[in-house]
Amino acid sequence: MNIVLYLSILIPVILLMSINFYLKYNNILLDEDYSSDIPGETREYIILGIWVILIGFLGYSYYLMRNNISSVAIIIIVIYTLIYPFITLGKNRIEIESLNIIYILITYIIFLLVLSENSNAAIYILPLLLWIVYIFIASI
Repeated sequence: MNIVLYLSILIPVILLMSINFYLKYNNILLDEDYSSDIPGETREYIILGIWVILIGFLGYSYYLMRNNISSVAIIIIVIYTLIYPFITLGKNRIEIESLNIIYILITYIIFLLVLSENSNAAIYILPLLLWIVYIFIASI
């Protein structure tokens, strides 16, 4: 049993869940003006599930790169992912779109850095990159 593997995945996931419950407890999550056929509570859990998988993938990618300089870059994207909700609080739509572009660029650069060193680890960063590009396009 490899404790480093489990910690690499569980620590970011637990932090993500803690941040989500903090935001939910303080009524900071989704705006209610969003129109969808899916009820708000269900939509929040679906999105949270997607983020748990993505942050778990980043943790696994870190595990694969842990003795490499790219592991620091992966930690940076994990931290940026975790603090992103706080960064966007109180921002207007244009500012959030700018932050999304920055997020996409940071993730893309880290993806290329990891890809140049270990293609197996880069595969686990690719879903995050695709997800944030999808969210950016869907929000336009």
